Amino acid sequence: MRVYPVLAMALFACSPDTSNPDSSNPDPSKGGATTADVAASTPIADDGKPPQPGELKTFADWTVGCDNVRRCQANALMPEAAMSDGYLMMVITRDAGPDAPMRGTVPFSGKAPARLALAVDGESIGTLSPRPDGSSATLTLNRARASQLANGSRVMLSTASGAAIDSASLKGLAAALLYIDDRQQRVGTTSAMQRPGSAVSPAAPSVPTIAVSATAPAKPRVLSVAAATKLIGRDNAVCDYAVVDVTVESYRLDATHSLALVSHPCGNGAYNMFSSAFIVDEEGKAVPAQFDWATGMGSEEGDQSLVNAGWDDDSRRLSTYAKGRGIGDCGSASQFVWDGLRFRLTDLHAMGECRGSTDFIRLWTRATRPR
Repeated sequence: MRVYPVLAMALFACSPDTSNPDSSNPDPSKGGATTADVAASTPIADDGKPPQPGELKTFADWTVGCDNVRRCQANALMPEAAMSDGYLMMVITRDAGPDAPMRGTVPFSGKAPARLALAVDGESIGTLSPRPDGSSATLTLNRARASQLANGSRVMLSTASGAAIDSASLKGLAAALLYIDDRQQRVGTTSAMQRPGSAVSPAAPSVPTIAVSATAPAKPRVLSVAAATKLIGRDNAVCDYAVVDVTVESYRLDATHSLALVSHPCGNGAYNMFSSAFIVDEEGKAVPAQFDWATGMGSEEGDQSLVNAGWDDDSRRLSTYAKGRGIGDCGSASQFVWDGLRFRLTDLHAMGECRGSTDFIRLWTRATRPR
């Protein structure tokens, strides 16, 4: 088993988005609680404590994880002995709360056919509804359908005429669905998929919300390349194999702070490019940016290197995307927002198993509001 040790933290443990079907296929470069997320669950002020993301669990050919508002997602994985094209990369999602439906979604790299059907061991369980853009198709899973999947051996996707498209192993799905029931406090309730009862499951937790300052109209303070080179250190700036020079990208954060993203010419890989973040005050003094969640790939304490980092002026978020391998089927993607003192984690998606699934699982989310 190849497991990607994202950020060298206990996000992944191997064991023998909302009700919107769009959320089953998150873009790792985007994140954080959306307006719809906040509307669905009353926001509360963030307590300022360090984030406590959920963990990933792997059960045979399925991996599963839940975030801090108990939204859970389970992904089909390619069997290690048969990594190949033509595998059904099915994703199952469910929000917390007694009325939240469970959905099974099948992503498509091209346009999904107009009519698709799912079958378990040759027995049909329903017809999927494709998204208007054809990027995926979804089937709502009631308890009967979930039970068929959990107790089956293989799920098959086919056209309405019965022509087979892809299939996936169901080994481990029963344990993954029970894990979702447990994390969402559904065991023994009327909404449980695996172990129902007569009780009512609790409401979804509120989305923690951070107050952020509005950006200032002034241009950002700029850090010179010479100063940036000194700040990142010789090991990151000077080497025989460097293919790029030190570069500095500058962005205005608020009235008194600017962000300088400084690229590292050294230490990069084929698909992971490293940089450092510095906060520049109005006098031009630069200090390392502070984060409430580790950003580096290594296990060194205080490692604040950023991987494939970028700043988005529209969302006001700093993103990172650490790939476990080039095809992007494992790794982690984070989003941070500036609160006036440090960068706060608003979103963390991750995939610990390098086994074909590119639909990273959300393990942490926060919303933002104007201060």
